[in-house]
Amino acid sequence: MSVGFLLSKVLFALWALPLASSFHPAFMPMKLAAAGSSQIHLTQYRRVVAAGSGARCVRMQAGEPDNAVPGAATGTPEEAQAVPENESKYWEWKQGWRVHYQQTGSEGTPLLMLPGFGVGGFHYQRNVPHLANEKTRVWVMDILGQGKSWPTQDPAPGGGFSEAGFEWGFGEAANDDVQANELTYSCTMWKEQIIAFLEQVVGEPCYLAGNSLGGYLSVMVASERPDLVKGLFLINPTPFWGVGAQRVLPWTGGYPVPRWVRPVTIRWWDTIRSPRTIKTLLEQVYADAGRVGDHLVRQIIEPTEYPAAASAFASILLSPPSPTPFDGMLAALHKAQLPVGLCYGKEDPWIVPLWGHRAKRTLPQAEYWQISPAGHCPHHEAPEAFNFLLLDWLQRMQAGQQAPGLESKIEVPRDARWHSSSSDAPPPPPPPPPP
Repeated sequence: MSVGFLLSKVLFALWALPLASSFHPAFMPMKLAAAGSSQIHLTQYRRVVAAGSGARCVRMQAGEPDNAVPGAATGTPEEAQAVPENESKYWEWKQGWRVHYQQTGSEGTPLLMLPGFGVGGFHYQRNVPHLANEKTRVWVMDILGQGKSWPTQDPAPGGGFSEAGFEWGFGEAANDDVQANELTYSCTMWKEQIIAFLEQVVGEPCYLAGNSLGGYLSVMVASERPDLVKGLFLINPTPFWGVGAQRVLPWTGGYPVPRWVRPVTIRWWDTIRSPRTIKTLLEQVYADAGRVGDHLVRQIIEPTEYPAAASAFASILLSPPSPTPFDGMLAALHKAQLPVGLCYGKEDPWIVPLWGHRAKRTLPQAEYWQISPAGHCPHHEAPEAFNFLLLDWLQRMQAGQQAPGLESKIEVPRDARWHSSSSDAPPPPPPPPPP
């Protein structure tokens, strides 16, 4: 058995143990009744449509096939929902760090959407067109080392490999021409990127919406610079980042990548980025595996072939955590009295509902929803319900209105089962037809 193989096992244990322990019952926060919360059950899930022009209620149309849902799991409807490629833009941050973003919509409420780890702005393609059509100016940005945001030069020249994704970052010295000595793919660097983007590109305070890591980064930004943020809509935000191997190993993710890290990177990266692995992981965290689709898998694989992909993965794996714990950052949001919406897919096996209850305890003024059935990415798995909630929340925040209670705005027809309640009870059966 090789030394590299043993080292990879040790690194994996150090990285995974804190993450796994977060989900063990002994480590869970006590379950709390989230006052003011609402739960949306989507049973026999079909299409959500607006009930009349300008109406605030929605209804379900039952009996339509799943491929009639905008952005369904199959490739063709999903691609039709995508923001056209010619709307892609690039912003150069610092020296040679090229950041990809898209801006859609010419008027209305400003909103920056931040994707989770391992995906890019394409993960919001089931949401952006609808949001932009409802008087929302939407920016979607790829954080550096994800999607299409990458350095334009080799951060550590001279030691790369021929395989796609392994060409850059494995030399013996950092490239000063692109400030590679400052390039560590950490949550702190991403926070600084988002702040600079808000200041230099958006140019005004705006709302932030983020899923998973994107939610974590939204909280980091808003807790440090509340003057740039009008409110946050958090979608299954991860409550931890950088909690593993970097606590005990002598590298914090900067360039060049040390020699002892390279065998581990190569072994893991080729396994993690395989289509089979990616699809398996997605199917585990979506309540409906049929909503994943091969198109999404291809979109996730594409960035792994950028020249600096493998070295970025190594950096991310061992980068340090935020100086302030997640609960502390949430407390700062509460002190700043920023509007917050908490939206969770109830069937998420990673960020289970108890984490949402814990966030709600720290942010008693926040509105809280669970969408069911939906997993870690409810914006992508249940886009119709998600788009309705986000748009309604944005409109009310812009108007300075408090939550009126979701039940008062939901119309449930006889032929559909879309139930809103403030409990964990399953949806009741549809009422019998009238005599």
